[in-house]
Amino acid sequence: MVRGSPNPRHLGLPARLRKARKLSGLSRKGMVQKVGAGETAARDIETGQRIPTVGMIARLASALSVSAGWLAFGLGEMHTDSPAATCEEMGARLQTARIAREHTKASLARLAELTAPSIAQIENGGQAGVDTIDRLARSLRVSPAWLAYGLGDRELPPRRHSRGASIPAVEAETVGFTLSSSLDRRRGASA
Repeated sequence: MVRGSPNPRHLGLPARLRKARKLSGLSRKGMVQKVGAGETAARDIETGQRIPTVGMIARLASALSVSAGWLAFGLGEMHTDSPAATCEEMGARLQTARIAREHTKASLARLAELTAPSIAQIENGGQAGVDTIDRLARSLRVSPAWLAYGLGDRELPPRRHSRGASIPAVEAETVGFTLSSSLDRRRGASA
């Protein structure tokens, strides 16, 4: 990752999965049998070689009796009394957040470094990896746990900065002006 930029929330997933599996007393094989996944799935996720879909995380969380938001993104408490999480309404939440932030599918796709058809696919009920949901949530400034599973608050509390990493207001305005001016020039060239 870029120095000074916060790491994506899903990066701790392999360690959280291993911790939850060990606390539940299940072997990898026992866990995947409970979930109905291939035998290599747990190993690949625990070693970071595979990024699971939010649907797979929901099934793993249910099998391990942990919160899907905690497992996928490290948000909330590990154990919860809430019913098992699903990602059935994820597309509707994505569309609601996109429209509330006044983004088209294309503008959100550019911001999240995705494609407009991938946004449309998710909004129409398609699955997505936790990395994709993390990027979309970051771009929309919403909680990835809320976006994927409807868990917790829609808005994330601001992350604490170490060593005063905030940009002074004057500098932030200058950066915003520079970026918007650059975008305006590009739009003018393509119009």
